[in-house]
Formats: sequence, structure tokens, C-alpha cells
Amino acid sequence: MNTLEKKAFLKRFPWMSAPIQVGLVGFCLVFATPLCCALFPQKSSMSVTSLEAELQAQIREAHPELRRVYFNKGL
Repeated sequence: MNTLEKKAFLKRFPWMSAPIQVGLVGFCLVFATPLCCALFPQKSSMSVTSLEAELQAQIREAHPELRRVYFNKGL
């Protein structure tokens, strides 16, 4: 916006600064959010040894051979 405000158009129509800024932010949100959701995987895995001690004990009691757990990161 600093660069755009120095241009002749916004010097001539300073009231257009707010609508242009809202439009640019909206444009970025509309395309950046789905793009980032697509780039970063929703499902992830973690070693059982990286979990809390209580949770490790529960998992080892139920499934002693399990080495990795998988989880949904959500949004």
C-alpha cells in the first residue's frame, strides 16, 4: 500500500485507499488459505517416545509393538 499511495491515482483519489486495501487483503485471503491448506498435509505422524509419559504408558499397555501414532492436525 505504501507504494500504491505514492502513485498518481491514489494521490488524485485518496478515498480509494481503503477499498483497494480491503480488496487486496480479501484477494490474498481467498487464495492463500486454500493454497496453504493444500500445501501442508492434514494428517501427520509422531513417534510414541515424543508423547507425554501418561499417553506413552497407555499406548504401550494397549499396543506394545506400536512405534508411531498418526493424528489429524485439523485447521
